Amino acid sequence: MSLFVVASFIQACCWRVERLPLAGESVASSGVSSEPGGKGFNVAIAASRLGAQVSLLVGLGEDAAADSALDVLQQHAIAPIYAHRLAAQSGHGAGFIAADGANMVSVYLGPNQLLAATHVAHAQSSIQSATLVYAQFEASLAAIQRSFELARQAGRQTMLNPSPWQPISQALLSQTSILIVNQHEAAQLLAWSAEHLLDAPETALTALRQAMHAFYQQWPGELLVVTLGALGSVAMTQAGEWVVAPALPVAAVDTLGAGDTFSAGLCVALLRGEALQQALAFANACGACVVQKPGVLAALPDTLAVAALHPQSSTTPLA
Repeated sequence: MSLFVVASFIQACCWRVERLPLAGESVASSGVSSEPGGKGFNVAIAASRLGAQVSLLVGLGEDAAADSALDVLQQHAIAPIYAHRLAAQSGHGAGFIAADGANMVSVYLGPNQLLAATHVAHAQSSIQSATLVYAQFEASLAAIQRSFELARQAGRQTMLNPSPWQPISQALLSQTSILIVNQHEAAQLLAWSAEHLLDAPETALTALRQAMHAFYQQWPGELLVVTLGALGSVAMTQAGEWVVAPALPVAAVDTLGAGDTFSAGLCVALLRGEALQQALAFANACGACVVQKPGVLAALPDTLAVAALHPQSSTTPLA
């Protein structure tokens, strides 16, 4: 059982502040950090730590940040790595992390957006032999589309996290087996309002369930998952199965990387063949692990860390 990631790499630079700055405001920082990251990079590393066999495609720059990223990938036994040096500078991100865990981020995607179908061709054998192919919107749409086409031709499942949000083309939707969105992306995708989640969660979840059911009228996929932050996550299958998985009660220190870690956990749980309820609970626990520590890379959990937080989690190795 293996995972192929249409990845992205961002050298993540973060400043820690008491509160997020207002427009035009300068605030003092209590600390600064820089580490390899990016949505696709985080998912690949997290899935490897959770026991998956991972390979990936990524666009990099001709710089030291890219060299560091490749070292980390190799240290996690991710192979093969289809890395293409497509620009002078790798992707970079600048983030502010507030004391309450809130964050704001700006990202330069650079070579991540220069991946093309010709680059995907080099990875065709790995894509078509993987059990699951995962992508997110920091990579180029052309690379995602072609990767998913190759995967579906071979009868493989595909999972898309359309983040950072942009509308999903019908061509890409038709090649997507599993969709994962957060509550803000769900508002865009499903024409659903998340504003009542905290004051009237039952009403908001009922409306979300109806919106997800309606979405299946235009999407032939298998599984739609929505993450809801402190409320956990929900999912609906094409057959109408509805699952709600509450969040674990943890104190969030830094929410960066939580969505990527959830996605990695869900990938691994599905690769293990876990039932949907257990898979969502495992993914929730993975996300809860990462928010309790500052930064992302060092906070990405392994199966033992997840089991310590959520003893019901499976630690069975992938076949």
